[in-house]
Amino acid sequence: MTIDTMLRIPFGLDRLPRTTGPDDPRLPAVVVGAQRLRLNTEPLPPAAMAQATPDHATRVASVVQWLSAACGQYAPQRQRFIEAYFRALADHLQAHRDELAEALRPFDGLFAPEDWIWSALRPLPRAWLPTAGRFLPCDIAFWDGAAPVAIAIAAQDTDRAAALRAAGIAVCCITPDALAADVLDALPDSFRWFWRDQTLPASPFRRTIPRGVISDAAAVTA
Repeated sequence: MTIDTMLRIPFGLDRLPRTTGPDDPRLPAVVVGAQRLRLNTEPLPPAAMAQATPDHATRVASVVQWLSAACGQYAPQRQRFIEAYFRALADHLQAHRDELAEALRPFDGLFAPEDWIWSALRPLPRAWLPTAGRFLPCDIAFWDGAAPVAIAIAAQDTDRAAALRAAGIAVCCITPDALAADVLDALPDSFRWFWRDQTLPASPFRRTIPRGVISDAAAVTA
């Protein structure tokens, strides 16, 4: 499954409402296209913002909590995946800390190696992936810039995973026991080297500028 246009992926939902379409702006969703969906692709919503703290660990914990809440109330395995994913990202950055620190040395401490975590692909819990004429649910989804990658967390293959594969969607099956290990091992290799096509770390902890603010300001100062 690949696309040539922008695509809207609802997430954080056990089911799509029957009374509205999946493109209803009231539904939580992301719009994806030819670029990977990263943790820093768009500003985080207020619910994911740490309480005005610049501390990296606190910010990571805030994002983990926000994504875990999107997993649903009775979804311990999905929540464990979110925790395991961020743990694996941190471990991977630590393993390459010297390399990353050297690349950031010209910036005189402005960035730290752990800041690259925000360039990692963003998980979408309880995502609904658009296929030919319908939306299919999955435990977790990622967008790799060309197509979705679905995560199925189960001890054995499921009908849901089979339906995703039949629709041409790549599915990575992860058993609950494997969540104690490095979950990056179960994902495509590109998930590991998320920083290599990025110029500098960028944070998702930024505010969205309302439409018209920049043009209005320019008119005042002109």
